[in-house]
Amino acid sequence: MNPSRIGVLVAAALLLCCAGVGWAASVADELKPISAAEAEKRTDETRDFLIDLIAGKIDKLWHAGKHAECVRLSRQTVELDPHDTDAWTDLGWTLANLNRDAEAVEAYRAGIGANPGNFDIHQHFGMFYERRKKYDKAVEQFRKAVANGAPQVWQHMLPKTLEKAGKKQEALDEWRALLKRFPNDQHAKEEIKRLEEMLNPAQPT
Repeated sequence: MNPSRIGVLVAAALLLCCAGVGWAASVADELKPISAAEAEKRTDETRDFLIDLIAGKIDKLWHAGKHAECVRLSRQTVELDPHDTDAWTDLGWTLANLNRDAEAVEAYRAGIGANPGNFDIHQHFGMFYERRKKYDKAVEQFRKAVANGAPQVWQHMLPKTLEKAGKKQEALDEWRALLKRFPNDQHAKEEIKRLEEMLNPAQPT
């Protein structure tokens, strides 16, 4: 055999051996144990990826009118991550729009149970009751949302709903309390003035 050809074959064999060693090393690296923190990180990434896929699917199904399927997938989402408050409020909203109110209430309560101290689900639960004109129950949820730090504009729902319930003085008190928390809230100032004039009309001179 030509010596040069032998050299080529030897070089090729060496390259294959090196490639094999590199591949084996790569596999060995993959099989190495990882820390608990790294395992949790990878699990979270996989879960979040799945939830994003499901969310996209739910959106398409909703617009296609397949609402029962939306509910099924929303339930899967909260099972994957019970701390995803958006998933709970989406589930409650979907059930409410299907007039499955008992299930919607159950979903909101389960979401609150899984996320104590969170304002978001209380706020949406309150809006559910407000749309049903169950103002006392709505007020109860809005109070909890405020207590848990709901954003400024969302806190407006509490006094507004109190007024709808016919409790104008309580509504005025809540607007005043809100203005103390947010001194630059112009809407609160206007509502306070309006209710003060309504509750204490100027006497004719």
